[in-house]
Amino acid sequence: MPREPHPLVAVLHQVQAGLSTPQHHYLVCTNYFQTESGRVMLGTLHLHQSTVWQLEIGAEEFTCEVLLDGNDLTHRSPIRVSYEQVWQVLQGDGPQFNGGKRKGMLYENTRALAAFAQQGPVE
Repeated sequence: MPREPHPLVAVLHQVQAGLSTPQHHYLVCTNYFQTESGRVMLGTLHLHQSTVWQLEIGAEEFTCEVLLDGNDLTHRSPIRVSYEQVWQVLQGDGPQFNGGKRKGMLYENTRALAAFAQQGPVE
């Protein structure tokens, strides 16, 4: 019997479609995500049409290229994010987000954050 897709798959397809609109900005809050250099702990990704490329949505994770180095805005860093490490996805109409504003919440899984806080990163 096929497994149900992870809820983030639908959210990420919504994000992917929304990236075509310049006013749309997204924050993906993670316990960690993987880079070429290793893990970025408690990493928050700002996704906008000018900061993310080649977004690939898989069954258990997503990959893309993002700007991670504020001193080199030409270097695109490939990253991999496991869905089980994502605890929140927010949408805003600009690069500034109001963390207390529930209107822009696309996804929330506080259990993922709580488990990380108790156990730390799982190898």
